Amino acid sequence: MKLLKTIIVLTFLFPLNHILSKESEELIFCFVGDAGEVNPTQAMVVKALANSDCSLVWHLGDITQLGVQSIDDPELQESFLKPFKPFLETEIPFYLTIGNHDYKGDPNVYLEVARNYPSIYHPSNFYTKNFGRLCFFALDTTIFDKLYYFYKRGSQIRWLQEEIERLKEECDFSIAVAHHPLFSSGDRDRANPQLAIFLENYVFGTFDIYITGHNHVLADEGDHKDTLQLISATGALPGGSPQETELGKFNIETPGYLRLVMSESTVANYEFIDAKNKDILWSKQKKGSGLRIR
Repeated sequence: MKLLKTIIVLTFLFPLNHILSKESEELIFCFVGDAGEVNPTQAMVVKALANSDCSLVWHLGDITQLGVQSIDDPELQESFLKPFKPFLETEIPFYLTIGNHDYKGDPNVYLEVARNYPSIYHPSNFYTKNFGRLCFFALDTTIFDKLYYFYKRGSQIRWLQEEIERLKEECDFSIAVAHHPLFSSGDRDRANPQLAIFLENYVFGTFDIYITGHNHVLADEGDHKDTLQLISATGALPGGSPQETELGKFNIETPGYLRLVMSESTVANYEFIDAKNKDILWSKQKKGSGLRIR
């Protein structure tokens, strides 16, 4: 297992706890989404991640295009486990978030996947994970995007409120990860009304950064209610950038991923990486304040 440095981008618990005990090292977090179709772009992104300095990778959803019905579903092998094998063999922790394509099958299959593959971390379809005083909240936004999943919403909202209250004194910096963005400067303008209500009420204005997939671009959409929205969703099917990007924003449909590093307990340095040549396409900083109780 290669020596891990300290950085953030998108799940071996022992190695991470071991790393976090070394104050001189940094964690590098990498984030990638929408990597569920087998094609040359997927292969390029997987290779880039497998050869990166990422301490861990967070998948932002649409793990497969067709969804999977069981752990023995051929789609799981063909679209995820086999293509990501070169990466998974590095034993770099791999965190999952589910997306709308994962609901084409049974998203709970990924709970079993995580139990069978030690490097994959997915204890629930929504969960929290802390790295020191950096707090992550993984959310399931498909149940708000699709009207027919309305009956699933209450339990996640109650859980989210309880977790924010429980962790409010423990987090110097907070990041929510999910599949769907609230808005985009690309070809998908805004979340539907019921998803927008959830994000406006519980995510924006509460967390320092919101990191998503779904829109097949790499994008820095700027702050809304002092929550920065970043999109990293070019894992297999790039597309959807505007002809002209708004001033101060970044939006490009190039295969790649998001890389994030904490320089201080409240300052995140983030950059978008081109998977083909490892060039830094865009980089900025975000100062956070932990969890804001509304």
